[in-house]
Amino acid sequence: MGDSIETEVVDLNDLDLISVKLAAVNNPARFSILEILRDFQTTYADEDNNLKKDPLYSREINSYLLNNYNINITPQMLGQHLKQLMQAGLIEEVLVKKEVPNKVGLREVKCYVLKGDAFEDLFLDINFLSEGLLSFFELYNVNKKFQDDEHCVLTIFSGVDKGKSFKVHKNETVLIGRKDNFEQSDLASFSILLDNEYTTVSSVSKPHLKLFYKDDHWHILDESSTNGTFISGRKIPNGVATKLKNNSFLKLSKGARGAVIYCSF
Repeated sequence: MGDSIETEVVDLNDLDLISVKLAAVNNPARFSILEILRDFQTTYADEDNNLKKDPLYSREINSYLLNNYNINITPQMLGQHLKQLMQAGLIEEVLVKKEVPNKVGLREVKCYVLKGDAFEDLFLDINFLSEGLLSFFELYNVNKKFQDDEHCVLTIFSGVDKGKSFKVHKNETVLIGRKDNFEQSDLASFSILLDNEYTTVSSVSKPHLKLFYKDDHWHILDESSTNGTFISGRKIPNGVATKLKNNSFLKLSKGARGAVIYCSF
């Protein structure tokens, strides 16, 4: 048996949603459970040929915790951790028929699966993400594949254009904005046209944002957008070129119909 690990269960009654999720992941056992549900579930094709994950039940999770993470906790403590992860909206419980030890035939058991949107509202509302937490985003992993020393990679993380990625070379200047915001003359430059569903992105008849490389740094410039551009929750000044840090999230307005763009280089 592996060594026991210190664990704690946080009282969630008085915390808001974001605090609940941060409290839930800020624990080695619970974070490991999330990794298990992400990495160790068997992918299978259902009758409609859609790929799905086979949920895991508590005994399987406990076995992975011990054998893969050297975390040895009681079934009761595991149950508390699973409950907290469910309350935080990170995992969900489903009833599945499975073969279980010391029983003949299939038995209906409570199983657990990582929710598809488990972290979406978390990353939209906090100003930092650890490398480990970012790894739960498939789009983050896609973005990393395109990185090199010559380009800035932009991946849209929210809204109807979610999942689209763009590579901007150091010699290029890119304009970013809604389709309706571009004049014909703007399109002579390299442009990233966001869907018009992003209604809180600048509604003036010019691009919301400009991205370019100068003096060994990537910069963004918001000249006069109506709803502002934000990095790590802070609005950048209009008309001033702002240096862009690697692994930044740009928010084109803070509205619900804004756009969140992940930038890496």
